[in-house]
Formats: sequence, C-alpha cells, structure tokens
Amino acid sequence: MNISKTFSIFLIFIFLNNTNAQTGPGGVGNSTDNVLWLKANSGTSSTVNGQPISFWNDSSGNLNNTYQSNINQQPLFTSSLINGYPAIQFDFSQTAGQNDFLSGSDAPNLDNTNGLSIFSVIRPTNSGSARAIISKRNNVGVNQSYMLFFFSSDYFYVDIDNNNNRFSTSPTSYNTNTDYIISTLYNGSLPTASRVSVYNGETLVTTGSESSAVIPDYNSPFTIGATHIGDNRGFGGYMSEIIVYRKTLNTAERIIVNNYLSSKYNQSLSSNDIYVQDDIGNGNFDHHVAGIGQASDGTSHFDSQGTGIVRINTPSTTGSNRFLFWGEESQNPTYNFSTNTTNYTQQLNSKWRVSRQGNLGTVTVSFDISSMNLTGKPSCSPLQLVVDNNYDFSSPSDIYNLTIVGNTATATGVLLQNNRYFTLRYVDEIVWDGSNFFNGAGTGNAPNTTNACLKFTVKAGTTSTLIYNARVREVEVEAGATLNITNGFVLETENKVVNNGTIDLLGEAQLIQNHTGVSLNTGTGNLKIRQQGTSNLFNYNYWSAPVNRSGFWRIGYLEDANGSSINFTSGLNGNTSTTPITLSNRWLYTFNGPIGNYNAWTKISTSSNLLPGIGYSMKGSGAVTSEQEFIFRGTPNNGNYSIPVTAFTEILVGNPYPSALDANRFILDNLLTTSGTLYFWESFPSNNSHYLSNYEGGYATYNLLMSLPAIADASGLTSGLGVTGKSLPTRYINIGQGFFTTILNSGSLLFQNSQRYFARESLNETVFYKGSNKSKQTSTLTDERPKIWFSFTDPNNYIKTIGLGWDSNASYNYDIGYDAKTNEDFKNDVYWLLNDEKLVIQALPQINIDDILPLEIKISDAGLYKFSLSNMENIPEYLNIYLVDNIQSTYYNLRTTEAQLVLNSATKSNQFSIVFKESNLLGTTLFDNKNIVSTYNSNTKTLELHAENLLNSVESFKIFNTIGQEVLSITSPTSTKINLSLLTDGVYILKVNMKTNNNLESIKFVKY
Repeated sequence: MNISKTFSIFLIFIFLNNTNAQTGPGGVGNSTDNVLWLKANSGTSSTVNGQPISFWNDSSGNLNNTYQSNINQQPLFTSSLINGYPAIQFDFSQTAGQNDFLSGSDAPNLDNTNGLSIFSVIRPTNSGSARAIISKRNNVGVNQSYMLFFFSSDYFYVDIDNNNNRFSTSPTSYNTNTDYIISTLYNGSLPTASRVSVYNGETLVTTGSESSAVIPDYNSPFTIGATHIGDNRGFGGYMSEIIVYRKTLNTAERIIVNNYLSSKYNQSLSSNDIYVQDDIGNGNFDHHVAGIGQASDGTSHFDSQGTGIVRINTPSTTGSNRFLFWGEESQNPTYNFSTNTTNYTQQLNSKWRVSRQGNLGTVTVSFDISSMNLTGKPSCSPLQLVVDNNYDFSSPSDIYNLTIVGNTATATGVLLQNNRYFTLRYVDEIVWDGSNFFNGAGTGNAPNTTNACLKFTVKAGTTSTLIYNARVREVEVEAGATLNITNGFVLETENKVVNNGTIDLLGEAQLIQNHTGVSLNTGTGNLKIRQQGTSNLFNYNYWSAPVNRSGFWRIGYLEDANGSSINFTSGLNGNTSTTPITLSNRWLYTFNGPIGNYNAWTKISTSSNLLPGIGYSMKGSGAVTSEQEFIFRGTPNNGNYSIPVTAFTEILVGNPYPSALDANRFILDNLLTTSGTLYFWESFPSNNSHYLSNYEGGYATYNLLMSLPAIADASGLTSGLGVTGKSLPTRYINIGQGFFTTILNSGSLLFQNSQRYFARESLNETVFYKGSNKSKQTSTLTDERPKIWFSFTDPNNYIKTIGLGWDSNASYNYDIGYDAKTNEDFKNDVYWLLNDEKLVIQALPQINIDDILPLEIKISDAGLYKFSLSNMENIPEYLNIYLVDNIQSTYYNLRTTEAQLVLNSATKSNQFSIVFKESNLLGTTLFDNKNIVSTYNSNTKTLELHAENLLNSVESFKIFNTIGQEVLSITSPTSTKINLSLLTDGVYILKVNMKTNNNLESIKFVKY
C-alpha cells in the first residue's frame, strides 16, 4: 500500500466531512469558505474585564489569528457589552504609535477571490479622521485588497482591490456609541456598477461600483483597527465579531447570518427579522442561533449547525420565503441531565426554541453529544428529541428516538412548528408519585416485564400496588412509601433494592433479583412476606428465612398473620388462644453433622443468629385450621450465600430468598460437594405425640432425574394420576422451605440469584412441606425422559415409593445427581440395590429390555404386601415391566396387574428383581433353589461367587456383554474366582451353567 496516498485520501475525507458540516456563523459556511471568524466570546488571550489582549484567534479553523506584541497598542477585553457578550475595545489616540490594532500575516485565502462577504458587529465611540475596521493593505494605495473604514463625516467607506473605486454610504451616516451590524458583499461576476453592496443589518444601504472582477493575491497583512501598520488613524470603539467569507453569500445565507448576529447581540432587523425567540417575551433564546431556508429570489441554504450542538438539514418541503430558525437559552452551557419532576424523565439542562416562516416540512435533526455525560443513560433507553409547546416539557407533543453514531445523535422526519421548544431527554426510571405511574410500558404507564433497563421508584409517603408481573433494573422505595405486589405476581429486578419504606409481597407474590455477586440491597425499610406452616402441635416444619435483619435472622422476629410478634414458651405445646399466638421454643433445632447421626441436631433459641440459607425446625401452633400463617419482615435476602460444609455429613438448609428456588440449578451448582439429592420431611397429619418413637412421616426426595413422595398412610387417601400419597416435590422449592442434602466432599454450599425462579404453590409449581396430605403435583415443564414410579404397600397400609428413570447422563454405576440413596429406614421397606448401595431412585442410560434390576426388601410384619406401578411417564408401549420372584421363578406383569405377595420376616432380601421380559437376557430360566452371592474386588479385578458346594454343581461359567456376545467362557471351573482383567469396564451378565437339568443362574455385574 502507498502510505502517502493513503494519508492523502484520509485528508481529503476529513476535508469533505468538514465541508458538509455547516458550522460557520448561523450555520452558514465552513472552514473552506468562512476564512476568518473573530468573535470576542472566544479565542482571546484574556477574558478579564479591562485587561489588554495580545491575540485574538480565528475561530474559522483557518488559523488566521491576529496579534499585538506592543502592550501600548493592545486593545482591551470588555467582559460584557452587548446582550451579555464581550467585546474588544480599540482606543484611538492622536499620539503616534498609540492606536490599538491587531494584525495577522498574509494568507492566500483572505484574497485571490471573485467573491467576498464581510460582517462586523461594532460600536464606534470616536469621530474624526479615517478609522479603519478591517483592512488588508501595505500602505496607501499599495497592495490593497480591501478596507472598510469611517471618515470624519461618519459615513461608512469601502475600498475593494485599491482606492480607485472607493465609495461611501452617503447620505447614510453612523453615530457614535451605537451598535451596528455592518456587512459588505463583493461579487466580481456582477456588472461593474453593482459589484459591491453595503448592508446595515438587513437594510441595503448602498451599492457601489468596482472595476476589479477579482481580488488579487496581494502580500498584505490582515489588520483589525487600523488602515495599515504604522498608520495613526486607528479605530476608536468596540468590536464584538468580525466574519469574512471568500465568497458572496446568497440572499438566504445573508438572512441567516444576520438573524444569528441580531439575536446574539440584541439588534433588531428592519426586515427579514425571522428569528424572534431572542425577544424577552419569548424567553431570550439568544444563543447559538442557526437557520435554514429559501429566500424569495430562490436562493437557499438547507444545512446548518453554527456555534451550537444542533444541526438541522434535509427539509422535506421547499419554497420561496420559507425559513426555520432555532436558538438556545444558554450562552455557555455545561450539559448535564437532571430529573424533570413533571414527568420523571432525565432532561438536558438546556432548551431550544423555534421560529418558522412558512413550512419546510419535516427535517433531520442531529446533536453533537460529545460534551454530554450520558453514563447514567441505560443502554436500552433511547436518547430522545422531545418537542413541546410548553417550556416545562410536561407533555411533549412529539417524541423522536435518536440514533447515535459516534458522537452524533440523529432523528429524521422531525416536525418543528413555530414557537415550539425542543430538548433532549432519556427515560431512566418508572415512577409512582402517589397518583400516577410514569414511563412504564405497562397498563397506565406501570412497569411490566419489558422494563428491565429502567429503575422503578415509589415516591416518599405514597402507596403503589403492582397488579402485573414487572421486571426492572432496580427498585427504590422512598421513606414512608409502600410498594404492594399483588398476590400471584412477581417483581423482578436486575440489580439492587433500596428500601426505605415497605415492600409487601401479598399472598404468593415474589421478589427476584438477577445480579451476580453479593447482596446490593440497602435501606432502613422492610420487606414483608408470608408463608403457611402446619398448625399440628406435634409436627415439624423445616424453615429457612427469606429475609434478614443486619445480616441474620432470629426466630423471635416471626410475626403472626396480623403482624404481631409471636410469643414463645418453654412448654411442650404452643397456644393459639393467646394474642398474639404462642409457639413452643422446645422444638427449635438446626442440623449439621455426620450422616444418620440423630444426635447432631443442635438446639437453638429464639435469639440465635441464623445466616441466610440455614434451615431450622419448628413445631405447629395448635390452631384449629390445618395451617398457620407467619410473616417474615426484614431486608430481602439476595445474592450469593456460601455455607461451609464437611464431607460425609448431612445439613439442613433452605431456600433463602423471597422467591422460589430452582432445585435443578441448586443441585448443579453444588454437584461437586453434595450427593445431588434433596430430602423434604413430611409428617403424617395424624401425629399426636412428641415422642420420637411415635413420629410418623418420611422424606420426599428430589434429584435431577425425578422426585418421589414421602411414605404415606394409604387409609382414606384419594389417588391423583395413579399416585396415592403425599405431594411429589417439584423442581421449584417454595419460599421458606427447609430441606436436607448430603455432603460428599468438603467445601461450600452455594446459593445464588441464578437459582431463583417465579413459581407458585397454587398452580402446583411448588410444594411447601407442612404436614398435610395433598394430591400429586404435576410439572409445568416438558420432560421426555422415561420414568416409572413403583409403589410398595405394607400390611399397615403404608406406601413407600421408589423410582426408576432413564437419562443420557446416567450410567450403570452410581451417578451423583441422578441416583438417590435412601435417607430413612422403615421396618417394612424396599429399595434398589446397586453395588451394596440402597437407592430409592435408580438411573440408567437407556432402556434395555435385557436389564435385570435387583431389589432389596426388608420384611418385619407378616402379611399381604402389594407391589404396583403408581405412575409412568414416557414409557413405550412395547416395554413390559415385570416383578420377578427369583426363588419362585414367578413373573408379575405390573403393567396389567398389581403384585400381591404374602411375605414374612423369612423372606430373603434379594428375592425380587425388576425385569423387562419373562426370560433373562440369554433365554434361560433363573436358577432354582440356589442362592448365589457374588462379590467383586476392583483392585484384583476378580469376581467371586459364594454358594455351598458350588463347584460340584457347575458345568461352566460364561460371561456375555449387554448385546449378547460371549466374551469369556470357563468350562469345568476349578475356582469360584473369575479373573476379569482382560475385559473392558462395563456391564456384563454371568451365566452359571449347572450340571443337573441345565438350569441356569444369571448374575448382572459391573466391571470397573
């Protein structure tokens, strides 16, 4: 690549870009044609009133700066002269060398042109001999490009090229101590007699002759306040602005520049005074005036920005005498946004107002936002151009979303009518002010689920009630305010809650916060949330508080349904006849100890400090109703909570949040620490004793595969979808619900906001275990995995349920999170047996009709036992499900019948299995009257068989893989130990061929 060529192209691009940006006076011109622009409010060496200035810099971008090194000839800075704008005071002195002036070096772009437009805003203060305003000459008649000056007669004189065609404005004269906008336009392409025109504002004063068709490129310094360097006839007075174009402005451009100057310096125009918002009665929008339009002669200018940040162009309609002007109320704005309390938007601290003559239709409006601090603007909330006929912008007539590219924000198709105000704003918050909502996307401008980028504020002393789900960026409840979330709805926030009032979650209303990390919640206020527990005096609830006070929870903070602090007694029983109710503190415990160690329960008091996520037990109040409502009041728990845990222990924890908890996310987040199974205690409602030996109840179970109900009393219960018993845990754990989990590896148990979910008990999405019977809850989520629930009913009508399911994440080994160990021991019991582990849930990778799944049963009471399918999900029609009696060689098709078995304590524990066809994998029958026990040593990779006189009865050992291929054969074995070291890890079937009657024994095992 040619670097120099690339750089040239870059410079051309910058030049063209600047050409398009009309940033000259009033929005007319740019650095190409506006070659000099001296304005006293910018570019001076001093801005201190009365101080001399050594330079006055060019604002056109052409660096045609002017200087004065002689302190005796330096003009003075005047901080405020005309309409609050400064001026430069040039002192005229009769003493040689004492006249004030500024000069700059010769620059080609200041001459060598056939067009010239010069504007000056001046106040002459001295009369006398020639007093130059602007001059570009070396000496009298020598290298003279042009000169504008006064003679003693107080006429305005003009020289173009040289003094041969000098002319004056006679008979129009000019007074001292009077402000003027004087402009001179030269057009070398016009006839000689009319090439130069002089205007006083928009009044044409005179037209003069000029013989030169072009101003030559003379080597003449540009001078302000003197005819030329060394001349004693300096200007006496003030200059506020000098503008030079190296072209002849057309009529439309001249009108725009004069309206800009007249507004800025409070000078009225005798004609074409279109912009009137600079008048006191219209609000003094004097500053950064710019305009576009078309004059009566057809000339036009349709793209302007000027000194301000607003650029307007591309009108949709054009026509004679149509102009659009705008001006700003602030002279030197420092842009920032603050709250407009009439509509609670973040509004720019400066405004513009429009004057319109005729109709230019719609326009494109752009803002240079480089000087604005927009860090507080939400990324999803657009910057808006708002137009209103009221200064307060309480109800804008038009709102346009701006598109931001770099530092430019643009709106197209904007209609700006006469006298309208406009400014910028963005929406940062939804506000309830006591009467109305503002800025929300929901009904009545309330927040809804699409407002995740906006803050929601409830103003001090007001009460707001949300009757729809809402999702916002953050929530602030100001002092004395109340925010009610209606029963059945959720308020979701991406970040913090600042609560200095009350947030009341009514009924099943919930609060969810989505940010990561620790809690961001602050404020002196409280959140109120309700939950119902068992009222049975003898039954436990396992609780976890959804709020805290100063970082922890005390059970003594609990309130009854009326909001009164609950009484506690050291007696065995609570009492609902007191006001408020009384609970017993005898049954308050936490648990964190070795697996199965009942002595690990730790007694706590009502003043014990409980960290978020810690579970505790509490018995019922004894109320007549089955449930007792409690109120938790405090700061909502939020963010990460980490609980240290030790391997081979169990811990009672609970949902720490004022929302439901996603059990799957919780299990997955803690899969390296826990067994991946959660256990929920459920008491029988018939319990009437505090003695441990009389407790009736059990644990409902949940893992990533499925859930099981707790043991149930079948007497008098109804069936729900084939399941008789208590509620199945759902994926979502209710507010305040405590549960057990087993710790396999030391570390930390983590709760975090990503585990939170909005789910309701009334819609069967959650279950709160409080000791009452319920029908089976159904999941609202689609789960296509095959699952079977097996029901085991003992002679006492107690039902135990175990589960079987298939998941691609599972294997034939024990899988954390998918297989679930039993957490209890009943006198009559059933469970799966896998590698000596007792499971209530067994997970397999895929359905295989050749699988043989051993059951372990425990029988203490003789009598009739029932084994059946209580429910199935996604089980194919072809799959038979059999309970097989391994000793009697009896098959029970559980898809068509309930297996009724008369059993007693002599029943062998491994007598039964679940299979999926009546013959085993290899088409053999089960070995009769034999009970072979197998063991596997993983260190020596040896399978050993144990049975009386086994070798005398065996003809051969044959081992097959799961697809029926023979992988090992031993004929006439001499040892009951089989070396498996040559086999790959996996599931296999051992076939034991017997010498008599060709009977077989099949044993399924896993080699690892």
